Amino acid sequence: MLIATAGTTSSGMIDPLHACAEIAEHERLWYHVDAAWGGGALASDRMRGLLSGIEHADSITIDAHKWLATTMGCAMFITTRGGVLSQAFHASTTFMPSSVAGIDPYLNSVQWSRRFLGLRLFLALGAAGWRGLGAHVERSIEVVERIKGLLLARGWQIVNESPLAVLNAVPPSALGDVRSLVRRVVASGRAWIAPAVFEGRDVVRVCATNGETTQRDVDELIAALHEPA
Repeated sequence: MLIATAGTTSSGMIDPLHACAEIAEHERLWYHVDAAWGGGALASDRMRGLLSGIEHADSITIDAHKWLATTMGCAMFITTRGGVLSQAFHASTTFMPSSVAGIDPYLNSVQWSRRFLGLRLFLALGAAGWRGLGAHVERSIEVVERIKGLLLARGWQIVNESPLAVLNAVPPSALGDVRSLVRRVVASGRAWIAPAVFEGRDVVRVCATNGETTQRDVDELIAALHEPA
């Protein structure tokens, strides 16, 4: 198996998906793309090209609760090899109500008595459609770009070059160390950020996935980051 990542959770970095696909094909490997974070870009006509090469994957994972306007937890597993999926997860007993192994998800899941988590994504699609979800993705990228500009203007350093809605930023030394700064902001209740590590360096991770994030929220985050300890 060869696994590529389409949007790392901490930094939004994307592996060279076409090159990985060529290696997998040459070596006859199962090619899986972990698009848990970045997969939402597929909903946007403008951003979909960022994941070019993902169409060669044998399987893909996407977390809808990360960037497709659903709540925790709602994830997708997509594969072109449905028969293999059935072989891997098929289970049946005399007390189970169905025997249609090829199409019945009840017989092809690790979880038998489970909640219908996919309903959350179906509702988002029903309310907004792919066009609406695409606009949601594009807007979140614009929000992060706005935050990026404001931080750069205040002497911060941006260390990740990601086209997705996630930012890794290093504060000016006057603001103290990253983890203490993050604790202060989160404890204030004014905004949520997280510490992360990028290439061995502590960074402040900022992401935007909530469709109701406003300019006022952005301003509140910037103020909270620069409030004296």
